[in-house]
Amino acid sequence: MRRMPPEERRDELIAAAIRVIARRGLAAATTRAITSEAGMPLGAFTYIFGTQDELMTAVIDTVIEQERFAAESRAIDPTSMVAALRSGLEGYIDLLERDPDHEIALLELALVARRRDPAGQMRAQWETYYRAAEQVLVYAAEITGSRWTQPVADLARHLVVVVDGLTTTWLADGDSDAARRTASFAATALVAASAPLGAPTEGSTRAD
Repeated sequence: MRRMPPEERRDELIAAAIRVIARRGLAAATTRAITSEAGMPLGAFTYIFGTQDELMTAVIDTVIEQERFAAESRAIDPTSMVAALRSGLEGYIDLLERDPDHEIALLELALVARRRDPAGQMRAQWETYYRAAEQVLVYAAEITGSRWTQPVADLARHLVVVVDGLTTTWLADGDSDAARRTASFAATALVAASAPLGAPTEGSTRAD
């Protein structure tokens, strides 16, 4: 086996875990199966992660960060908020098309977490999604010279619901054109909760 720095080995173990979970489910994602998938000795796992829970947390964090980066990297049209939101959602759809295993793994982790700990683990996973959605919304406002007229936390929840629906529906039917139409519809709906910077707030008055 070729020598590699710990960070590269960590990335390969995460990628291997995603593949194993997506193909065979979380129950099959043993340390032996993951290291075998990565082409590493069993001892590499404990050297990098220590426990399987640490690896599963790293899987969730890694996939969410990739999704956020995909959304932000596509939200580059500063001409309007709707264009920024639409292209951000389309960036996510691009990622979903390119590597659906990521989303299958996250869904598998979420369902198992819900069964094991109804009040905790799945909620924590979705709170991570909410934070990532807030970052995307703040970024979209910054690049378009806009502000949100409703609490960003509320809007982030709406965005997560949209992305959840896009994900499960696309995994069911693979209809990317329909997914992009839904993204456009959602962007138009969300933009109603924004305004240009400097625009008067609701209830404010301007002197003549």
